[in-house]
Amino acid sequence: MARKQTKVSRRMLFTWFMLTGLIFLFTPQTLTSKFQLAFVHVFRWPLSIGADLALTAQTRQTLTDAPGRSETQYLNYIASLEETLDQQRRKFAKLYKLYNTYVWEGTDFALADVIPATVGGARNELTISCRKTNGLVKDHFVLGDECIIGTISDVFPQISKARVALVTDPASKIRVKIAGLAGLKYIMKGSGNNSAKVEMVKNEVKVGQNVFALKKPGFLDAPMIVGKVSECKRNQKYPALWDLTVVPACDVGQLEDVAVIIMNPQK
Repeated sequence: MARKQTKVSRRMLFTWFMLTGLIFLFTPQTLTSKFQLAFVHVFRWPLSIGADLALTAQTRQTLTDAPGRSETQYLNYIASLEETLDQQRRKFAKLYKLYNTYVWEGTDFALADVIPATVGGARNELTISCRKTNGLVKDHFVLGDECIIGTISDVFPQISKARVALVTDPASKIRVKIAGLAGLKYIMKGSGNNSAKVEMVKNEVKVGQNVFALKKPGFLDAPMIVGKVSECKRNQKYPALWDLTVVPACDVGQLEDVAVIIMNPQK
């Protein structure tokens, strides 16, 4: 008796591959961060088209199984699901951009949400909620809007949170260089009130010049912008030298999420 051949359509194969990919996509980031980015890149087109259809089908099934709800409740439920999906898309897009912009060998990035807090007072810091705290240590640099905004000061793995000391925090000290002053390196100290200081500079510096955090082995592989000069005035004690006031390169108070730079992450 001839064996009955089982035919699998192309559509069925594609569906199974998509399901397998989605399983990897939502596996913990510590295991599959690079694979997730590859999957999003390869299936970007079908995901963008099929995501809304899949969400609609799933939502309809859920609504069918939950009779008695009002139309307003249904619409609110759909809106919440769509927003959650949109947030995940934005996070993957940011990760994809980071990995393709800062091509540093052995570098990983941990996305984190900023917990709303007041930036000001005696200390300038913020708290972040990071799903991946494995590998986070004190002094890791933190990116916001493509610039350095501070460093990790404390990690709380039991609650998946960390504290960031901003570059304006009085306890912050970062080695920097100033655009236009080749070969000269300085220490930038936070002074509170959304600013930092670079003191006793040998040359006068124009307002608006960029200030860069210097390469730091194990933490930062290349200089990155950290702020801009907002004021340049003579040092009171040594008039031949200059004191600079530096403001952050972005509006930290408007940040909704950040990325922690993890050099040589643990595998």
